[in-house]
Amino acid sequence: MRIVSAVCLSLLGAAPAYAQLHVEINAPAPPHIVVRAPEPPRVYVAPPPRVVVAPPPRVYVAPPVVRVAAPSVRFEAPPPLVVAAPGVEVVEDCDEEVFFVNGYYWHAAPDGTWFHTRSYRGGWVAAPPHIVPGALLHVERGHYRHFRGEQRREERRVAHEERRQEHQERKEMRRENHEARREQREEHRGRR
Repeated sequence: MRIVSAVCLSLLGAAPAYAQLHVEINAPAPPHIVVRAPEPPRVYVAPPPRVVVAPPPRVYVAPPVVRVAAPSVRFEAPPPLVVAAPGVEVVEDCDEEVFFVNGYYWHAAPDGTWFHTRSYRGGWVAAPPHIVPGALLHVERGHYRHFRGEQRREERRVAHEERRQEHQERKEMRRENHEARREQREEHRGRR
């Protein structure tokens, strides 16, 4: 074995070996790769938030509750009534103004609250403004305390007489003015 190795060594070591190696690889062209990116995600932009300004809170302030005491007017027997106005009667010669309309007795408190009752003995109840008879609203308050029917008739008679007299005076004045104008026209015609 020594010989073989010496021969191999001498062969290899004695002459330099030149080897040329030429390697040619023929491969097909790289494939054409198209990379497509996915579509961008759809972006949804919400509209700006709707700003709602709440109206100011409604504040209800209840009017102060004013309690007016019911009248203490009462009669032991049905009181005599006198006509005060068409459809309105008043208790004759009473310290308070107590009216009688449509089967109810009516009395106004100093603050304007109306009370009514069916009984002459009392039992007054505050009446809502919408049920107070219209005839009562037109009656002058304060004129019917200690009222007597004859007095009212006399007042009407005197007022009627005064109106009649004023009418007569105006009529006489018109007649005099008419006469004066007629005389002026006649004088004017006579001068021509």
